[in-house]
Amino acid sequence: MSETTLLERAQLATTLDEDALHNAVVKATFVDATEKALIFDLGQERKAHVAREELPAELPFAAGQEVSILVEQPLADAWSASYTKAQKLQTWEWLEHLAKSGEVVEGTITGENKGGLSVDIGLRAFLPRSHVDLHRVNDMTPYIGRRAEFQVVEFDKKRGNVVVSRKALLERERKAERKALIEELAEGQRFTGTVRNITNFGAFIDIGGIDGLLHVTNMSWGRIDHPSELLRPGDEVEVVVLSWDPAKKRLGLGRKQLLADPWEKIDERYSEGQTLEGEVVSLADFGAFVALEPGLEGLVHVTELSWTERINHPQDVLKLGQKIAVKLLSIDSENRRLSLSVKALSENPWNAVVERYPVGSVQKGPIKNITDFGLFVELEEGVEGLVHVSDLSWTEKIENPREHFELGQEVEVKVLDADADNQRIGLGIKQLTNDPWEQAAETIKPGQKVDVTITRLMDFGAFAEIIPGVEGLIHISELSNDRVNSAAEVVRPGQQVNALVMSFERANQRIGLSLKRDELEDESSNLREYADEDASAATLGDILRDRLGLAASTDEKSDDAAADEKSESAAAAESAEDVVTTTDEAVATTDDVVETTDQAVATTDDVVETTDDVVSGDEDDADAQSSEEETKTEN
Repeated sequence: MSETTLLERAQLATTLDEDALHNAVVKATFVDATEKALIFDLGQERKAHVAREELPAELPFAAGQEVSILVEQPLADAWSASYTKAQKLQTWEWLEHLAKSGEVVEGTITGENKGGLSVDIGLRAFLPRSHVDLHRVNDMTPYIGRRAEFQVVEFDKKRGNVVVSRKALLERERKAERKALIEELAEGQRFTGTVRNITNFGAFIDIGGIDGLLHVTNMSWGRIDHPSELLRPGDEVEVVVLSWDPAKKRLGLGRKQLLADPWEKIDERYSEGQTLEGEVVSLADFGAFVALEPGLEGLVHVTELSWTERINHPQDVLKLGQKIAVKLLSIDSENRRLSLSVKALSENPWNAVVERYPVGSVQKGPIKNITDFGLFVELEEGVEGLVHVSDLSWTEKIENPREHFELGQEVEVKVLDADADNQRIGLGIKQLTNDPWEQAAETIKPGQKVDVTITRLMDFGAFAEIIPGVEGLIHISELSNDRVNSAAEVVRPGQQVNALVMSFERANQRIGLSLKRDELEDESSNLREYADEDASAATLGDILRDRLGLAASTDEKSDDAAADEKSESAAAAESAEDVVTTTDEAVATTDDVVETTDQAVATTDDVVETTDDVVSGDEDDADAQSSEEETKTEN
């Protein structure tokens, strides 16, 4: 901007009266210089003196040249004035004009400060970090020393603060380029773009007015852990448009699509079982990735590194950049995966282990580890087998092996299975002896009378040992024909009794016993006996009421109470929508579900089919209860 233009915006006063000269910027003619002052002619025989120390020894103007000065106050024979103040005032007015008009100013970035950069535009200006470039700038060091154009975006005359922006000018240029580019943008177009910013998931590439995302998966056919391994801000890279969404202004770019695909015709170059050499390019918890050629990598799973060593992480045995030999196990062209192995290059030593420890053989070794699920027993150095908790005892439920075994304890075990491929040997301790339940299944049958020994008394009955290691339950209802409140009323621990085997469940290891029965009763006789009892206990109405909870046991009530309850039950049945009015009507109604007592016995939904069913139901309840108590007792 020329000096004339600046002066036109200044408050000039060559024809001002005395009062108007105060604090006015005027155009004065330089006359002469003395040791103390520079003398200027204001016109109309008025002089102005500027302190000599304001300017260097070599003056920027010559005698007779017009110069802008700030006239401050009158002296005895002249006015005091300032050259530098006039220059500053003109600069402020110039900057104020730039801030309003948006005109461009050139400057040099001189250094970094808190929140941005310092710029010299004739005076010090501030360039905020967010206005340095179109994208976020984390490292501002490369910008220091650059000369560039800026736009004044903020000006505070009182504080002397000037804020400039480089981004505003770039956006203006970019907008014009972007508009032209968007009109012609299409998938498949190739561009040479500039890397603007790098993130964990990719890089943003400026292809001329618009930024597109080059995702890390589209950078190379090979594995890239971070985009910075391949690109840096400012790099030029050739890309192809993969996708373009005009509505969302989202542009997807690709680089590897311009490179040869190493997976094409891979079956012609590689075959399963082939021994290859590659370079370790990445190490993960689950294995190592080995590059066989640029862009073609395979995985050596951590379990494929050694036959015998337990490797926690591949970095324990491999290093990045290391050249290793591998065997190609499989090619998955559809999912683009290669499975490699290091251990497959040598013979599996477990083949010999399996031969040394055949299934069925008895071995001995120390316990090396105890877990909640079993014991690890060492058969030889480097070879351990597992005794699962379920293979510790035939009869005892062991939930915590640590309560029964110690580390280092020598135990005898039987080999149950051996798997060389999975390097596992299954062992058992209980298999060293015969299963007592197998013996029980061969000798004990329902309906058979056996001698048993009472071992434990519970609220719900008594447990009795039939043969060593096998117990049965005598439910409290099966201890006597009389009413029993406690098992101790009938039996005691250690007592030997003769009991009837009522049920035998091999799978659940349950045996039901009875002291009050001599044989398993016939179902039909039980039914008739149950149905022919006196009416107060055997009518269908009473059975229904009993199932509905409307009647209680007759042996717990007096005759009068039973009669009253029967009357109340009949009244309740009559009022409940006439479902049952009498015993005969109940038989004839309810959608003909029950027509006769015999039919009630034969119907699927009968309340009671046979006396044995009732007993069986009681036994099931007893078994369930006893099973629950057994669990509590064992715990």
